[in-house]
Amino acid sequence: MKNFKWIAAVVVFLAFAKANSLQAQQDFKAIAHYIAQSKFDVKEDSTDAKEVAEDPRRAEITAQIKAALAAGSKQEYTMKFTPTESSYEKVIELAKPKKPSGGISVSFQVNNGSTNTVYKDLKEGKFYREDQIMGKEFLIIDDVKTYDWQLTQESKKIGNYTCYKATYTPEITEEEQTEKEKKEKDAKEGSLFALIPEEDKTITAWWTPEIPISNGPGEYQGLPGMILEVKEANTILLCTKIEINPEEDLNIKQPKSGKEINEKDFDELRDKKMEERMKKNGGKGFFITETRSN
Repeated sequence: MKNFKWIAAVVVFLAFAKANSLQAQQDFKAIAHYIAQSKFDVKEDSTDAKEVAEDPRRAEITAQIKAALAAGSKQEYTMKFTPTESSYEKVIELAKPKKPSGGISVSFQVNNGSTNTVYKDLKEGKFYREDQIMGKEFLIIDDVKTYDWQLTQESKKIGNYTCYKATYTPEITEEEQTEKEKKEKDAKEGSLFALIPEEDKTITAWWTPEIPISNGPGEYQGLPGMILEVKEANTILLCTKIEINPEEDLNIKQPKSGKEINEKDFDELRDKKMEERMKKNGGKGFFITETRSN
């Protein structure tokens, strides 16, 4: 009952706000800047001395994986948005010069709902995302995702905005259950990738009614205001700056490149190719390379 009263109060507030700023909303535009930080609490390795002796490189690879997971990764994003559409993109960084070195290097990437580059057409309820599989370009077109958000009265400040907490816990899919069972099996067999901790399935979002647009970074939306922070698995995405009604033209463009496909078919094709790559590279999401100096 308390949650219902809270939701009703928010709806009344937004109705009042929209009624008094309809013209302003029609001309509204903004650019939000986000930083995604991913870190992992590394599990202890189950490798024993015999396994290390059989594969001398294992200890080095294990140390590199632990270091990469502990260091995590950081990426910047920008979201250009109006009340009817938005474009969320990764900020491209200039490549840093690589120092010649020998040995093994390990890197990882995180892909989830808050890190996907996506265009949303809120009028039509569609999203568009350009992606690749083994160098082949695809244009994923599907309905914007819906989330059964649970609103709370817990609040905090993000910059100058008062934000409220909402949570969503998705059901575990059959594929995820299979992945979990495989991971448990790998742990018993001493797989290096058993170092990766289990992910918390609950998604936590912080939204503000001060920007009454039901949108957010990546694939997220569906709350009574703009989402400024998302905690998903091992990634925290935080809005660090919002430019309201900038002078520059946002130039939001709907993606056009790539073979059109819906998200379900794309995911099935990607998983098939990923499984093939796993067998070759040794683990999902990790790319292990060996470089030797002359």
